[in-house]
Amino acid sequence: MAVCDDEENIRFLIKKLIGMQDADCRIMEFSSGGELLRFWEQEGREQIDILFLDISMEGINGMETAGQIRKWKEERDETLWGSLPLLIFITGYPEYMPKAFSVNAFQYLVKPVNETEFAEVFTQAVRECRHLEMKKNTEPKTVLLRDGNATRNVPVDEIYYIESSNRKIIVFMRDGKTECYGKISEFEDQLGEGFFRIHKGYLVNMRYVERYSRTEVRMKDGSSLLISKYKYQDFVKAYLEYISEDGR
Repeated sequence: MAVCDDEENIRFLIKKLIGMQDADCRIMEFSSGGELLRFWEQEGREQIDILFLDISMEGINGMETAGQIRKWKEERDETLWGSLPLLIFITGYPEYMPKAFSVNAFQYLVKPVNETEFAEVFTQAVRECRHLEMKKNTEPKTVLLRDGNATRNVPVDEIYYIESSNRKIIVFMRDGKTECYGKISEFEDQLGEGFFRIHKGYLVNMRYVERYSRTEVRMKDGSSLLISKYKYQDFVKAYLEYISEDGR
């Protein structure tokens, strides 16, 4: 685990908040993007599973640092999504966050960092780390998408959500979206655990739920999806059960 921020007080705060989560881990500190990249290039890419990274550092900023890490991963033909380290941006400028998905950010925290929000994001990150470790030893579950004569086998973990629109199915994934023929109820039956039908037109992967209210579900790709008032209570129950499962 690592914290990269050019403000010492922020690094101290993040380490303190990590310690409050009862996490047994080694925490590395970097005071600049350049320092982190030198460590990463020489020896560190296998040693960091969760990276807290400030966007607006002096010199090489956080977005540029993350972009370089992405470039190195591409050069090694490594997976960009669904791989370690999990990148959590720290920023005082929330308007920058839409750009975070271009460098495969997992989550973000806005300064001043709120203890409750930090605990929620940290729990999500630890759960995702466990999930990725388990995936190394298992075959990924896939779903077959058919569009005319073309077929595509898509890993279930790549799907954010599925939308039913004008008798067609739109599958929103990490690398974009694709359209196919079928019924959303058929996908609901096929995908099963880990997915929830929040509305007659939306089936969401609970792994990518960022937050929710009585009227909408916010996904980690930035999408806001309408939730049916008749589905809300069942969704909350299913989501809380999902996040409480061991290894999630």
